[in-house]
Amino acid sequence: MRYKSSWIGGVFAVIFSGMLDPATQAEVLRLYFTEKLSQRRIASRLGIHRQSVAALIARRNVHLVRSKEGLRPSILSPFYERIETLLREDAARSAVNVLQKLRLAGYKGGLTILKDYLRTSRPESEPKAYLSLEFLPGQAAQVDWGDFGDPFGWGRKLWCFVMVLCWSRILYLEFTLSACLESFLRRHENAFHFFGGIPQEIWYDNLATAVAERKHKLVRFNPRFLAYSGFHGFKPVACNLAAGHEKGRVEDGVKYIRYNFWPGRSPQDTGNINGQAFEWRDQFANKRLHAATRKIPELVWGEEKTHLRPWREGFETDEVRSLKVSPQFRVSFDANDYSVPWRLSGRMLTLRADDHRLSLSLGAKRITTHPRSWQKNQAITNPQHEEGLKETKPGASPHSEIEAVKALGPHATRYLGFLGAQTRSLRTELARLMTLITIYGAEAVEQIIGRALELGIVGSDHLERLLEQSENPASHPAPLKLSDPRLLLPPQTPDLRAYDSLLFHCEEGECPDANP
Repeated sequence: MRYKSSWIGGVFAVIFSGMLDPATQAEVLRLYFTEKLSQRRIASRLGIHRQSVAALIARRNVHLVRSKEGLRPSILSPFYERIETLLREDAARSAVNVLQKLRLAGYKGGLTILKDYLRTSRPESEPKAYLSLEFLPGQAAQVDWGDFGDPFGWGRKLWCFVMVLCWSRILYLEFTLSACLESFLRRHENAFHFFGGIPQEIWYDNLATAVAERKHKLVRFNPRFLAYSGFHGFKPVACNLAAGHEKGRVEDGVKYIRYNFWPGRSPQDTGNINGQAFEWRDQFANKRLHAATRKIPELVWGEEKTHLRPWREGFETDEVRSLKVSPQFRVSFDANDYSVPWRLSGRMLTLRADDHRLSLSLGAKRITTHPRSWQKNQAITNPQHEEGLKETKPGASPHSEIEAVKALGPHATRYLGFLGAQTRSLRTELARLMTLITIYGAEAVEQIIGRALELGIVGSDHLERLLEQSENPASHPAPLKLSDPRLLLPPQTPDLRAYDSLLFHCEEGECPDANP
């Protein structure tokens, strides 16, 4: 009877295991195969009979064995080993990513048979359902960032900017190491150039670079971002809170990139990974049959182009900072130090940077440029910026600066004679002269000294002003001379009778008529 009872209980366990709801069955399999819990602990945690757990697991194992045994030789057979290798590298690879890799290896079959093979060891999750948003051609695009960690080991996140046109589903992607506002705008510019125009609206999921503040339905966009949208004439739209599905087109795009492009990549830098990304975009992403539209994005993109607004260049996307030069004649920017000529220590300079280079200027005069480093704690220096520094140290010639000024030419030599008769500090004046030589060059300073002597003025502040005017004559128009035709008025004969009332204090009605 005990054997019979056990046998009957097993039969009922198999029956009841099939009566468990799908969510419970999925949780049983997850706890057993993924969490590696025992059957007893699973039964206790979920409040079901242990034999139901055992029967469900046994039925799953039989299905796996039969599925593997049931595979007969097919066009996919020569690629089984390659598939297993790809899955060992990254178990999260999608079927489409595996298909792309197999295409490069010579596979000529379709996606369905590949999905059937992958499903035996990696069951697909149930899809979620959302209400669909419909857009007209050229009406809208959606934008998002994807976080891809720190693949270079530089202590910086690698971000993927993604923009998708909502009607054609054409996709633009670009990797960058900065998600600041200026970088955000540069990615927009590149996307508009790629699309060949600008949509009427662009949707964002409350990105900090676009949305400065939000209280429920009230949205305050970043002022500079609003200026950018106004420049190009598109309307920014912030998705509702906790409603990321409203921009599901671009979120699906980020997922598509993460699971179909990214697995197996070993990028060296952003240039390298973007080269791979653009090739993949043009070869696979925009040529695929889109799962939602059942159309190929690249083929319907041409129709949407005609509805896009024209793109125009000219918006400033450089990162601009005012920075003080340190005593080590360097400026600090984005976790790195960049050198400038040593005579500029203590001065305030203007830095402008894009993705590749940065420049440093004093007023309108560019001082130096450097390649931008995306690593951290680096010192990017130019050996020429140290030239002449040793000559100013103790023990060096006390007349080195005077000799350097004399070497400019006859105007500078004559200027020194007048400089000594002034009340200004000679040491300060010579130091400023050398700074002007560093900024503008010896020839320009010699010429402007000659100009200053013609005007009868002496002093580094006058020289600097004259040099600025020579660099930007349009911003400093020459003063008008008395002989300038614009100052000449038409000749007129004055009527002196108008002054009689003032000279003789005429009573009303007694003075001669001033306007006969």
